Amino acid sequence: MRFIGHYDGMDRCGGGRDGTWEWDINDHASFTDLLQEVTHLAVTKHHQKPIEANLITMIISAQQRLLTLSCGSQINVNPTPLRRDDINSPWCYTFSVSPVIIDDDVRSSTLPPRANFLATQVWPSSRIASTIIEQYLDPSWKVCELGCGPGLPSLTAAMKGSEVIATDLDECALEMVEAAAREQGFLIDQRFQTQQFDLTSSQNVLPDADLYVMSDVFESSNVAASAAYHVQSILSKNSNSQSKRRVWVFAQSDRAQRETFLDVMRETYDESLEWSLSHKPEMDLELWLCDLDETTVEYN
Repeated sequence: MRFIGHYDGMDRCGGGRDGTWEWDINDHASFTDLLQEVTHLAVTKHHQKPIEANLITMIISAQQRLLTLSCGSQINVNPTPLRRDDINSPWCYTFSVSPVIIDDDVRSSTLPPRANFLATQVWPSSRIASTIIEQYLDPSWKVCELGCGPGLPSLTAAMKGSEVIATDLDECALEMVEAAAREQGFLIDQRFQTQQFDLTSSQNVLPDADLYVMSDVFESSNVAASAAYHVQSILSKNSNSQSKRRVWVFAQSDRAQRETFLDVMRETYDESLEWSLSHKPEMDLELWLCDLDETTVEYN
């Protein structure tokens, strides 16, 4: 895929100067490598200040593009970073209903049959989970995300250096996660994997990990109760193992079905369990429930 960047600026002599560049993602090992080359070119050849060069690359990276799925469908996606003003920020793909222009051709797209639109978007709990993972995750921990959707927490963990397994029932979401992981260079040595997993099925067996993460998964009472079942299954292994498994659960305070999850966990795990208002995980706890207010989430 080809990207075109343009700026209007001033050169070191004070005269007006325009710059137009064109790159092909296929010529680079990853999209991050492409952006680094753009930044270097803007600073060294076109005399842009680093902050201006970073702005140019962020504009380019935010452009919509077409992603071809294994089923043959093409969908419009946006690179969605954790921090918009940071070129080194982890990012994921999100589905866009807006048309994309490629070679003067306006192309719209729809999700393939059975794909869940909700699984293609980044929700507030996912942003908070990603921020906390970036700040507090032990890189030696293997991370498994349940109901990953676009997988921003998983991709953030990968950028921290952890081995990651991102799971979801939605195949389209998993392909979006894998594409973003590939472009950020996370698929090397199979340290980043995706796996289809039905959270509502008690027959499915979760992969082994040190930390399990869930954010915004409580779509229904059935999903909430099933999530509680899998959390209990994960934590029950701690009594017979030297390694400690942890579960971090993130949910907005206005998610009614999260109380179904809490009720089941109180009945079967700990009757004093509560949602925590702190955004600093208690590292010694095997189960941490993070409460968040959607209105306080920062999108930059």
